[in-house]
Amino acid sequence: MTSPLSVIILAAGKGTRMQSAKPKVLQTLAGKSLLGHVLDTCHQLTVDDTIIVHGFGGEQVQADINEQYAHLPITWVAQTEQLGTGHAVKVTLSDLPKEGQSLILYGDVPLVSCQTLTALKSANTDGMSMLTLTVENPFGLGRIKRDKDGNIEAIVEQKDASADEQKIQEINSGIYCVDNALLHKYLPKLSNDNAQQEYYLTDIVKMAVAEGINIVAIEPEHTFEIEGVNNRQQLASLERTWQSKLVADLQEAGVQFADPSRVDIRGTLTAGQDVFVDVGVVFEGDCVLGDNVYIEAGCVIKNARIGNACHIKPYCVIDRAEIGAGVDVGPFAHLRPE
Repeated sequence: MTSPLSVIILAAGKGTRMQSAKPKVLQTLAGKSLLGHVLDTCHQLTVDDTIIVHGFGGEQVQADINEQYAHLPITWVAQTEQLGTGHAVKVTLSDLPKEGQSLILYGDVPLVSCQTLTALKSANTDGMSMLTLTVENPFGLGRIKRDKDGNIEAIVEQKDASADEQKIQEINSGIYCVDNALLHKYLPKLSNDNAQQEYYLTDIVKMAVAEGINIVAIEPEHTFEIEGVNNRQQLASLERTWQSKLVADLQEAGVQFADPSRVDIRGTLTAGQDVFVDVGVVFEGDCVLGDNVYIEAGCVIKNARIGNACHIKPYCVIDRAEIGAGVDVGPFAHLRPE
Protein backbone atom coordinates (compact mmCIF):
# COMPACT_ATOMS: atom_id res chain seq x y z
CA MET A 1 0.00 0.00 0.00
CA THR A 2 1.43 3.39 -0.98
CA SER A 3 1.86 6.07 1.65
CA PRO A 4 -0.71 8.92 1.53
CA LEU A 5 0.69 12.02 -0.17
CA SER A 6 -0.05 15.61 0.79
CA VAL A 7 1.11 18.66 -1.13
CA ILE A 8 1.85 21.90 0.71
CA ILE A 9 2.22 24.91 -1.59
CA LEU A 10 3.58 28.12 -0.07
CA ALA A 11 1.88 31.00 -1.86
CA ALA A 12 1.73 33.80 0.70
CA GLY A 13 4.44 36.11 -0.69
CA LYS A 14 3.46 39.65 -1.61
CA GLY A 15 5.75 39.94 -4.64
CA THR A 16 6.47 43.63 -4.07
CA ARG A 17 9.10 43.71 -6.84
CA MET A 18 6.46 42.74 -9.41
CA GLN A 19 4.95 46.23 -9.01
CA SER A 20 1.50 44.72 -9.54
CA ALA A 21 -1.91 44.80 -7.88
CA LYS A 22 -2.12 41.09 -8.73
CA PRO A 23 -0.53 38.62 -6.27
CA LYS A 24 2.74 37.17 -7.52
CA VAL A 25 1.47 33.59 -7.79
CA LEU A 26 -1.26 34.74 -10.22
CA GLN A 27 1.24 36.26 -12.67
CA THR A 28 1.20 34.24 -15.88
CA LEU A 29 3.83 32.15 -17.64
CA ALA A 30 2.96 30.47 -20.97
CA GLY A 31 -0.67 31.54 -20.52
CA LYS A 32 -1.13 29.98 -17.07
CA SER A 33 -0.68 31.35 -13.55
CA LEU A 34 2.51 30.40 -11.72
CA LEU A 35 0.43 28.65 -9.06
CA GLY A 36 -1.59 26.90 -11.77
CA HIS A 37 1.60 25.35 -13.17
CA VAL A 38 2.45 23.93 -9.74
CA LEU A 39 -1.04 22.53 -9.20
CA ASP A 40 -1.17 20.92 -12.65
CA THR A 41 2.22 19.28 -12.16
CA CYS A 42 1.76 17.89 -8.67
CA HIS A 43 -1.68 16.52 -9.54
CA GLN A 44 -0.13 14.31 -12.19
CA LEU A 45 0.82 12.29 -9.10
CA THR A 46 -1.79 10.68 -6.86
CA VAL A 47 -2.35 13.39 -4.25
CA ASP A 48 -4.57 12.89 -1.20
CA ASP A 49 -4.46 16.42 0.27
CA THR A 50 -3.61 19.80 -1.25
CA ILE A 51 -2.91 22.63 1.19
CA ILE A 52 -2.19 26.13 -0.11
CA VAL A 53 -0.77 28.72 2.30
CA HIS A 54 -1.95 32.18 1.23
CA GLY A 55 -1.21 35.70 2.44
CA PHE A 56 -1.19 38.88 0.38
CA GLY A 57 -4.21 39.02 -1.93
CA GLY A 58 -5.42 35.73 -0.49
CA GLU A 59 -9.07 36.30 -1.48
CA GLN A 60 -8.02 37.03 -5.05
CA VAL A 61 -5.81 33.93 -5.16
CA GLN A 62 -8.55 31.72 -3.74
CA ALA A 63 -11.20 33.06 -6.13
CA ASP A 64 -8.98 32.57 -9.18
CA ILE A 65 -7.77 29.08 -8.27
CA ASN A 66 -11.14 27.82 -6.98
CA GLU A 67 -12.73 28.86 -10.29
CA GLN A 68 -10.11 27.14 -12.45
CA TYR A 69 -9.50 24.13 -10.20
CA ALA A 70 -12.99 23.44 -8.86
CA HIS A 71 -12.32 19.72 -9.40
CA LEU A 72 -9.52 19.72 -6.80
CA PRO A 73 -10.27 19.56 -3.06
CA ILE A 74 -8.01 22.37 -1.80
CA THR A 75 -7.52 23.38 1.83
CA TRP A 76 -6.65 27.06 2.20
CA VAL A 77 -4.58 28.20 5.19
CA ALA A 78 -3.83 31.86 5.92
CA GLN A 79 -0.37 33.01 6.96
CA THR A 80 -1.24 36.38 8.48
CA GLU A 81 2.36 37.27 9.40
CA GLN A 82 5.36 36.67 7.14
CA LEU A 83 7.73 35.01 9.62
CA GLY A 84 9.67 32.73 7.27
CA THR A 85 9.24 29.46 5.39
CA GLY A 86 9.28 27.38 8.56
CA HIS A 87 6.38 29.39 9.94
CA ALA A 88 4.53 29.11 6.61
CA VAL A 89 4.61 25.30 6.78
CA LYS A 90 3.91 25.30 10.54
CA VAL A 91 0.54 27.04 10.04
CA THR A 92 -0.63 23.98 8.06
CA LEU A 93 -0.18 21.53 10.94
CA SER A 94 -3.78 21.65 12.15
CA ASP A 95 -4.88 20.57 8.64
CA LEU A 96 -1.97 18.26 7.82
CA PRO A 97 -2.52 14.51 8.35
CA LYS A 98 -0.15 12.87 10.82
CA GLU A 99 0.31 9.89 8.49
CA GLY A 100 1.97 9.80 5.08
CA GLN A 101 4.38 12.31 3.59
CA SER A 102 4.27 15.80 2.10
CA LEU A 103 5.80 17.51 -0.89
CA ILE A 104 6.67 21.09 0.04
CA LEU A 105 6.45 23.33 -3.02
CA TYR A 106 6.27 27.04 -3.86
CA GLY A 107 3.66 28.96 -5.82
CA ASP A 108 6.37 31.11 -7.44
CA VAL A 109 8.57 28.18 -8.55
CA PRO A 110 6.35 27.01 -11.41
CA LEU A 111 8.36 24.61 -13.57
CA VAL A 112 9.41 21.71 -11.36
CA SER A 113 8.55 18.58 -13.36
CA CYS A 114 6.37 15.61 -12.50
CA GLN A 115 9.38 13.34 -13.12
CA THR A 116 11.42 15.26 -10.55
CA LEU A 117 8.64 15.17 -7.95
CA THR A 118 8.15 11.43 -8.52
CA ALA A 119 11.90 10.85 -8.03
CA LEU A 120 11.90 13.06 -4.92
CA LYS A 121 9.02 11.09 -3.40
CA SER A 122 10.73 7.77 -4.21
CA ALA A 123 13.98 9.01 -2.65
CA ASN A 124 12.31 9.60 0.72
CA THR A 125 12.98 6.23 2.31
CA ASP A 126 14.08 7.36 5.79
CA GLY A 127 11.86 10.37 6.49
CA MET A 128 13.16 13.19 4.31
CA SER A 129 14.44 13.87 0.80
CA MET A 130 15.28 17.18 -0.83
CA LEU A 131 16.02 18.80 -4.16
CA THR A 132 19.46 20.38 -4.49
CA LEU A 133 21.52 21.81 -7.35
CA THR A 134 25.23 22.43 -7.92
CA VAL A 135 25.74 25.91 -9.39
CA GLU A 136 28.71 28.07 -10.37
CA ASN A 137 27.54 31.13 -8.45
CA PRO A 138 25.68 30.19 -5.24
CA PHE A 139 25.63 33.75 -3.82
CA GLY A 140 22.53 34.50 -1.77
CA LEU A 141 21.41 30.86 -1.61
CA GLY A 142 21.37 28.32 1.20
CA ARG A 143 24.35 25.94 1.06
CA ILE A 144 24.22 22.16 1.57
CA LYS A 145 26.77 21.30 4.24
CA ARG A 146 27.98 17.67 4.15
CA ASP A 147 30.22 15.65 6.44
CA LYS A 148 33.44 13.89 5.38
CA ASP A 149 31.39 10.88 4.20
CA GLY A 150 29.19 13.03 1.98
CA ASN A 151 26.11 12.87 4.20
CA ILE A 152 24.00 16.02 4.56
CA GLU A 153 24.64 17.75 7.89
CA ALA A 154 22.76 21.02 7.57
CA ILE A 155 21.64 23.84 5.31
CA VAL A 156 23.39 27.13 5.99
CA GLU A 157 21.78 30.38 4.83
CA GLN A 158 24.01 32.95 3.09
CA LYS A 159 23.79 35.48 5.93
CA ASP A 160 24.72 32.85 8.52
CA ALA A 161 27.46 31.14 6.46
CA SER A 162 31.18 31.27 7.33
CA ALA A 163 33.76 32.12 4.64
CA ASP A 164 34.38 28.40 4.00
CA GLU A 165 30.67 27.59 3.89
CA GLN A 166 30.11 30.35 1.34
CA LYS A 167 32.44 28.47 -1.05
CA ILE A 168 30.06 25.50 -1.17
CA GLN A 169 28.41 25.27 -4.60
CA GLU A 170 25.60 22.81 -3.80
CA ILE A 171 22.50 24.85 -3.00
CA ASN A 172 19.10 24.18 -1.46
CA SER A 173 16.06 24.52 -3.72
CA GLY A 174 13.67 24.61 -0.76
CA ILE A 175 11.68 21.71 -2.24
CA TYR A 176 11.32 18.69 0.05
CA CYS A 177 9.48 15.46 0.59
CA VAL A 178 9.08 14.91 4.35
CA ASP A 179 7.20 12.39 6.46
CA ASN A 180 4.25 14.18 8.08
CA ALA A 181 5.15 12.71 11.46
CA LEU A 182 8.47 14.57 11.30
CA LEU A 183 6.79 17.85 10.32
CA HIS A 184 4.46 17.55 13.32
CA LYS A 185 7.47 16.80 15.54
CA TYR A 186 9.98 19.37 14.27
CA LEU A 187 8.02 22.46 13.20
CA PRO A 188 6.79 23.39 16.72
CA LYS A 189 10.46 23.37 17.84
CA LEU A 190 11.72 25.94 15.28
CA SER A 191 13.56 29.00 16.59
CA ASN A 192 14.06 32.42 14.98
CA ASP A 193 17.50 32.92 16.55
CA ASN A 194 19.30 33.84 13.30
CA ALA A 195 20.40 36.85 11.24
CA GLN A 196 16.97 37.23 9.63
CA GLN A 197 15.00 36.56 12.83
CA GLU A 198 12.83 34.20 10.81
CA TYR A 199 11.71 30.61 11.31
CA TYR A 200 13.74 28.70 8.71
CA LEU A 201 12.24 25.55 7.27
CA THR A 202 15.85 24.46 6.65
CA ASP A 203 16.32 23.92 10.41
CA ILE A 204 14.28 20.70 10.19
CA VAL A 205 17.27 19.24 8.33
CA LYS A 206 19.51 19.76 11.38
CA MET A 207 16.87 18.16 13.59
CA ALA A 208 16.60 15.14 11.31
CA VAL A 209 20.39 14.74 11.15
CA ALA A 210 20.57 14.90 14.97
CA GLU A 211 18.19 11.93 15.08
CA GLY A 212 20.30 9.93 12.62
CA ILE A 213 17.89 10.25 9.68
CA ASN A 214 19.57 9.78 6.30
CA ILE A 215 18.46 12.69 4.11
CA VAL A 216 18.63 11.86 0.41
CA ALA A 217 19.31 14.69 -2.06
CA ILE A 218 18.49 14.49 -5.76
CA GLU A 219 19.08 17.02 -8.55
CA PRO A 220 16.50 17.98 -11.20
CA GLU A 221 17.13 17.29 -14.88
CA HIS A 222 16.80 20.99 -15.76
CA THR A 223 18.06 24.01 -13.80
CA PHE A 224 14.89 25.97 -14.58
CA GLU A 225 12.85 23.53 -12.47
CA ILE A 226 13.95 25.26 -9.27
CA GLU A 227 13.98 28.84 -10.58
CA GLY A 228 11.69 31.19 -8.69
CA VAL A 229 10.11 34.40 -9.90
CA ASN A 230 10.52 37.64 -7.93
CA ASN A 231 10.35 40.36 -10.57
CA ARG A 232 9.31 41.05 -14.16
CA GLN A 233 12.81 40.35 -15.52
CA GLN A 234 12.91 36.89 -13.95
CA LEU A 235 9.39 36.17 -15.21
CA ALA A 236 10.34 37.15 -18.79
CA SER A 237 13.57 35.14 -18.61
CA LEU A 238 11.77 32.02 -17.35
CA GLU A 239 9.09 32.47 -20.03
CA ARG A 240 11.75 32.36 -22.78
CA THR A 241 13.46 29.37 -21.15
CA TRP A 242 10.18 27.46 -21.00
CA GLN A 243 9.22 28.42 -24.56
CA SER A 244 12.61 27.14 -25.75
CA LYS A 245 11.94 23.80 -24.01
CA LEU A 246 8.46 23.49 -25.56
CA VAL A 247 9.82 24.32 -29.03
CA ALA A 248 12.76 21.90 -28.67
CA ASP A 249 10.35 19.06 -27.77
CA LEU A 250 8.25 19.84 -30.86
CA GLN A 251 11.34 20.01 -33.09
CA GLU A 252 12.27 16.52 -31.91
CA ALA A 253 8.77 15.42 -32.95
CA GLY A 254 9.31 16.77 -36.48
CA VAL A 255 8.03 20.37 -36.41
CA GLN A 256 10.03 23.00 -38.31
CA PHE A 257 10.09 26.54 -36.89
CA ALA A 258 11.29 29.43 -39.06
CA ASP A 259 12.75 31.00 -35.90
CA PRO A 260 12.40 29.00 -32.65
CA SER A 261 12.70 32.20 -30.58
CA ARG A 262 9.72 33.86 -32.27
CA VAL A 263 6.79 31.61 -31.40
CA ASP A 264 4.66 31.41 -28.26
CA ILE A 265 2.90 28.32 -26.93
CA ARG A 266 0.43 29.23 -24.20
CA GLY A 267 -1.09 25.84 -23.51
CA THR A 268 -0.52 22.52 -25.26
CA LEU A 269 0.43 22.00 -28.90
CA THR A 270 0.30 18.55 -30.51
CA ALA A 271 1.61 18.29 -34.07
CA GLY A 272 2.10 15.67 -36.76
CA GLN A 273 5.08 15.31 -39.10
CA ASP A 274 6.40 17.87 -41.58
CA VAL A 275 4.66 20.83 -39.95
CA PHE A 276 6.05 24.31 -40.63
CA VAL A 277 5.46 27.29 -38.31
CA ASP A 278 6.56 30.76 -39.42
CA VAL A 279 7.53 33.67 -37.14
CA GLY A 280 5.19 35.43 -34.76
CA VAL A 281 2.67 32.60 -34.42
CA VAL A 282 0.85 32.29 -31.09
CA PHE A 283 -0.83 29.07 -29.94
CA GLU A 284 -3.27 29.31 -27.02
CA GLY A 285 -5.12 26.60 -25.12
CA ASP A 286 -5.25 23.09 -26.58
CA CYS A 287 -4.18 23.04 -30.25
CA VAL A 288 -3.75 20.04 -32.56
CA LEU A 289 -2.06 20.15 -35.98
CA GLY A 290 -2.14 17.28 -38.48
CA ASP A 291 0.65 16.25 -40.86
CA ASN A 292 2.00 18.65 -43.51
CA VAL A 293 0.38 21.73 -41.99
CA TYR A 294 1.93 25.04 -43.11
CA ILE A 295 1.31 28.10 -40.92
CA GLU A 296 2.53 31.47 -42.13
CA ALA A 297 3.56 34.52 -40.09
CA GLY A 298 1.54 36.30 -37.46
CA CYS A 299 -1.30 33.80 -36.94
CA VAL A 300 -3.11 33.39 -33.60
CA ILE A 301 -4.53 29.89 -33.09
CA LYS A 302 -6.69 29.19 -30.03
CA ASN A 303 -8.11 25.82 -28.96
CA ALA A 304 -8.24 24.67 -32.59
CA ARG A 305 -7.79 21.48 -34.59
CA ILE A 306 -6.20 21.81 -38.03
CA GLY A 307 -6.32 18.80 -40.36
CA ASN A 308 -3.62 17.31 -42.59
CA ALA A 309 -2.15 19.36 -45.45
CA CYS A 310 -3.77 22.65 -44.45
CA HIS A 311 -2.19 25.99 -45.40
CA ILE A 312 -2.89 28.85 -42.99
CA LYS A 313 -1.84 32.07 -44.68
CA PRO A 314 -0.52 35.16 -42.83
CA TYR A 315 -2.32 36.95 -39.99
CA CYS A 316 -5.25 34.61 -39.48
CA VAL A 317 -7.11 34.22 -36.19
CA ILE A 318 -8.50 30.73 -35.63
CA ASP A 319 -10.57 30.60 -32.44
CA ARG A 320 -12.10 27.31 -31.21
CA ALA A 321 -12.58 26.06 -34.77
CA GLU A 322 -11.92 22.78 -36.54
CA ILE A 323 -10.48 22.76 -40.06
CA GLY A 324 -10.70 19.66 -42.23
CA ALA A 325 -7.88 18.24 -44.36
CA GLY A 326 -6.45 20.07 -47.36
CA VAL A 327 -7.95 23.52 -46.66
CA ASP A 328 -6.32 26.87 -47.46
CA VAL A 329 -7.28 29.69 -45.05
CA GLY A 330 -6.63 33.41 -45.35
CA PRO A 331 -4.73 35.62 -45.40
CA PHE A 332 -6.33 37.82 -42.73
CA ALA A 333 -9.16 35.34 -42.04
CA HIS A 334 -10.99 35.16 -38.71
CA LEU A 335 -12.53 31.77 -37.96
CA ARG A 336 -14.84 32.30 -35.03
CA PRO A 337 -15.74 29.81 -32.29
CA GLU A 338 -17.38 26.53 -33.36
